[in-house]
Amino acid sequence: MTRPVHRLQQGSGADYPTFIAESRSPLWTSESSVEQSLQFGKVQNLRKGCERLHMIEVPDSEVFSFWKHIGRAKKRSGYAVGRELRQGCLIPTVGGGLCQLSNALYELALKCGCEIIERHAHTAVVPGSAAERGHDATVFWNYVDLRFRPKQDILIRAVLSKDELIMSFWGKQKLVPIVEIKAQSRERAVVNTCTDCGVAECFRHVDIGHSRQSGRVAFLIEECWPEFEGFAREEKFQESELFLPFHSRAALVGRYAWDTDGYARVVSANFRTALSSIQARFGRGSTPAIALQLRRSATLASYYGERISIDISHVYVTQTLLPFLWRKGDLGGRSFSVFMTRWPLQFLHRTLNDLASKFPERRTFQEFRAPAWMVEAETEALERADRIVTPHRFLAGLFPSKTKLLDWKLPPTKLRKRGHSIAFPGPSVARKGAFELRDSLRTLDYPLMVLNRHAVEPELWDGVRLEPVNGDWLDQAAVVVQPAFLENNPRTLLRALAAGIPVIATQECGIGTHPLLALVPAGDTAALTHALRKTMSELAILA
Repeated sequence: MTRPVHRLQQGSGADYPTFIAESRSPLWTSESSVEQSLQFGKVQNLRKGCERLHMIEVPDSEVFSFWKHIGRAKKRSGYAVGRELRQGCLIPTVGGGLCQLSNALYELALKCGCEIIERHAHTAVVPGSAAERGHDATVFWNYVDLRFRPKQDILIRAVLSKDELIMSFWGKQKLVPIVEIKAQSRERAVVNTCTDCGVAECFRHVDIGHSRQSGRVAFLIEECWPEFEGFAREEKFQESELFLPFHSRAALVGRYAWDTDGYARVVSANFRTALSSIQARFGRGSTPAIALQLRRSATLASYYGERISIDISHVYVTQTLLPFLWRKGDLGGRSFSVFMTRWPLQFLHRTLNDLASKFPERRTFQEFRAPAWMVEAETEALERADRIVTPHRFLAGLFPSKTKLLDWKLPPTKLRKRGHSIAFPGPSVARKGAFELRDSLRTLDYPLMVLNRHAVEPELWDGVRLEPVNGDWLDQAAVVVQPAFLENNPRTLLRALAAGIPVIATQECGIGTHPLLALVPAGDTAALTHALRKTMSELAILA
């Protein structure tokens, strides 16, 4: 009795370490400007198809069905009008271009010696296509399918680079000898396209006036840094799209402020951002802050990904959105650059693990870690990115060959008379250098202001003379100190420098050089003590 064919589950890449076979095919061909419109649609359809096929696990002797996993291609499911070969013509149709996926799967099935259950050749052979080599497999919902049965457990990987469809099969181990089944080549045929065949009276004819132009850019923003806004102002073109977490024409909203003039389209996720803020406020205490942040980023990435125009060819994306967009395939078929706002997860985890091993008593070094899939997705995406854009000097040094380094923008503020206290931005956790600062101040006995009083370590500041923050802390600060092991966004330090207040920090804070900035090695209490004593002595002389 034949077992029913059903939709298979996603597997884990860690369970399939052995590469078996790969198929690569180009996404773009040099066609007329009208034909290019359908190619944008085809690539969008491949994005949706890859989303459904990537990481699918096909057990030994289980039947894989193309349509069981792809489902019907409908506009409301995110599919677009692409081109499909039917009765000797390339015609525009929703879901057109999915045959590139079925062709690749059939080619891989042949290479791996899979049993071919169902396969149908195209009605005509397009020059240069897989059909010329006999490696094609046409599909048509829901009765013309591609089905095969592997002879060992396999994992399907399906991804789009900016110019290729890359599909591969992976195995647990090479237990079964691979015997490639040879396919027969076929003669090419003359194939008409509905975009330039000249038969204007045909109901499928595509008017040249409806063609799309290439080269459009989108900016996908979560963290509205002024450095990125200035960069985007210079990089955007007339047809650029802008995606923001929150936007109001009535007023620029603090952390979401962004000049939207000159963009062809502005998309904002106001409701979802407001809802995420409410959930975060009521979820505090039961859910780690970093987990809430990841949830917000995932929601925003999904909202943006569903709304990017299919003819966007380059994307500037905030790093916090990157792993979600990459995993879902929304960056496939496009080039992209990354606005880097934090340490890459792989590097962050390695650094925290090293620090946790070195300082086992400091519990916050062992705090929440991102899921393994997210680390893998971000690492892959950063490797594929065309450029990294950031004002953070330390992070820029991680990708020296492809980083566009921006200048930090100092906030507008008036110069202040120096106070008498040490200001520590905080929070009072190990990764911000709180332990080193505590040990230093126990020796020096200078008064300390903790600007962010969130303290995870109990009794951390015992033996240190603490002062309350009254009014604007800039009026009380003699020097600002942040001896951090990890720092993503040093806005407090930049504000201090703009106000003429000296700053002692580490290179991990990413500021670079400034006349009022002194750098000390992270974790070096002796160097921090020396820098503090020296700075306070110089200030006393100037007083």
